[in-house]
Amino acid sequence: MKLLKLISTVAIAGVLLAGCKSTGQQALSKGDYYTACVQAIDKLRSSPDNAKAADALAQAYPLAVDYTQREAERLLASPSNNNRFRMLLNLYLQMNNIAVQLSRCPAALKIIPDADYYSSQLESARNRAAEEVYLLAENHLRMGTRPEAREAYRQYQQVNSIIPGYRDVADKLQQAKWDATLKVVLEQIPVEGQYKISADFFQAKVFEYFSTGIRNEFIRVFSPEEAETNGLQPDQRIRLRFLDFVVGQLRESKHTREVTRDSVATGTYKDAKGEEYTVYGTVKAKLTTHTVELSSSGLLEAAIINDASNTVLSQHRFPGAYVWSDSWASFNGDERALSRQELNLCKRSEPSPAPPPQELFVQFTVPIYADLTRFIQNYYRSY
Repeated sequence: MKLLKLISTVAIAGVLLAGCKSTGQQALSKGDYYTACVQAIDKLRSSPDNAKAADALAQAYPLAVDYTQREAERLLASPSNNNRFRMLLNLYLQMNNIAVQLSRCPAALKIIPDADYYSSQLESARNRAAEEVYLLAENHLRMGTRPEAREAYRQYQQVNSIIPGYRDVADKLQQAKWDATLKVVLEQIPVEGQYKISADFFQAKVFEYFSTGIRNEFIRVFSPEEAETNGLQPDQRIRLRFLDFVVGQLRESKHTREVTRDSVATGTYKDAKGEEYTVYGTVKAKLTTHTVELSSSGLLEAAIINDASNTVLSQHRFPGAYVWSDSWASFNGDERALSRQELNLCKRSEPSPAPPPQELFVQFTVPIYADLTRFIQNYYRSY
């Protein structure tokens, strides 16, 4: 992958290196002839009369040509090197990039007027590099394991980067991706207890999490129906069960307290001159608040199972609870002592109807879903 990145970003690397505005002398002294050429050309582009850059280019380019020729001969004489054609391709890509950069810099063209684009060598090296990587990918794919298929997939991607659409690489990419993928069946989720509850919405959210939360292209989740329709033999199964979901009794409570508010206009008075003034004082009221509560609770059991051996790979239980509540109120006294919220409560004479078990169940699963997705994420992090 490192070689592929180097191959595919030679031109970008040239621009980034050139951004240092170096004359290329330092890279030349280290024997990095490619970088020396690119930096010198860029310096001459912004400063055509720069003597150091001109001298660095005049020295570095012939050395780069000589190094490329010697290194190419060495690689061609090394049949045991499985990366030799990719390395050869990289050499020619670098020299081609130097030629392109020279063509865009008049001052540099005066120093190196006839740079070789290595067109024929590039074409040959590209074809041989693609075949080299293709054969490596084939070897990995034949191993028949997920890790080897994953490596094959990466190699086929390299092939496609070197020559898009090479041979049957599009089909091979699909095959390698499928063989490399951990196939997981999420079983239908039952809800045990006295109520007829559906957990379909919860199952749909868990399905969605595998695509948005796991973000691993080599893990794919299927429904039991999909697995059966496609004759799929999964690697793992996720078995989720809601145990002992119960809804308690509706409980009602009331609480009476005195509320007061200061600095409220309570009247007026006139002084001896007949001038009228507002009188401020404290107003009071007794507020009685009524509250009804309906609690629900239960347990989610989660197990990740190896399908072939039917052994449990990881298991956990997640308890949960949800309490629905509603309130209304009444008062005696001066309503000006009440806050806006308290007044709104007093406008209600009875509570809202208690939600049905299905609605309570939906709310009960909210914190459990967060716990379950953390459990799933932690388990599949290593894949």
